[in-house]
Amino acid sequence: MKPTLYTVEKRELAALRDWLEMFLPDSFRLFSSVRETLQERWLGKTFCTLGWPNILAAGEGETGHDSARYPYFSDPRTTSVFSPHPEQLEELLLWPGYLDWSRPIDFQAVSKKLTHVIQKVARERGGSCRVEYYVMYDACQADLPPRPVPEGFKLGTLDPDIHTEYIVSTWPYRRKYTNLYVQDLLRRLPNVGLFDENGACIGVELGNEYGAIGMLYVREAYRRRGLGKIITSQLAQKYFSDELPVTVFVSKGNESSRRMHTSCGFKEIGTVDWITYYTGDEEEFNKNMGYTATFYLQ
Repeated sequence: MKPTLYTVEKRELAALRDWLEMFLPDSFRLFSSVRETLQERWLGKTFCTLGWPNILAAGEGETGHDSARYPYFSDPRTTSVFSPHPEQLEELLLWPGYLDWSRPIDFQAVSKKLTHVIQKVARERGGSCRVEYYVMYDACQADLPPRPVPEGFKLGTLDPDIHTEYIVSTWPYRRKYTNLYVQDLLRRLPNVGLFDENGACIGVELGNEYGAIGMLYVREAYRRRGLGKIITSQLAQKYFSDELPVTVFVSKGNESSRRMHTSCGFKEIGTVDWITYYTGDEEEFNKNMGYTATFYLQ
């Protein structure tokens, strides 16, 4: 019997999680998204599979239209996909109604083993792909103890009503509607802010909806003091307290960040790609999306 596209119901998410767990770390992005949904740390995501209960491929569906963050995840359409078999991933990508290839698509943290499948479909649809190469690291509690906060600084929890715009301004990958996304991250997931003696925020890091930490930033005047390591180690404790791993994705070209994370105790566990599909001129696409970043392309 030919498999069909199946929308996974909430009561069935544990079965999808267990299937994805068999293929870690290649399936990390989807596995952790399902885990965060099951634990109700992040709501509003839908998941689709090619075949059920015998799963051949899986991907994120659209974010609910009633979600405040819907514009961020729909323009461009944001998803992640996985299959242990490239040919079955291609079948999912081409399934009528799953993805609209006439519009931009942001494929997040896709196993490098599957990038060529997305590139092939993109070419056939007359579009282009920008591929950014990331290294995936994780750390266990024994390797990443909390680093003490030096005198004159204090840790705190970031406020979505106060700190959203500041965080957006510091993130090089911001685009349209990033404020909606960051505000929801701050409301729902662990975060850490580092403040000076006057209460000014001088460093941040956030947990995200697919089970990793990121957006680490320290003000220029406060760098080279080890404050980034302090922020990361302190945020990690919030994940360890929930018996969750601490995972981070770092652009391959960002050597300083890679060195910092390995010196903190992180170990490389895999490589993934962020793949942006678009049609037409890339410069015009970036302008329409509001991208300002210099991308680390492979």
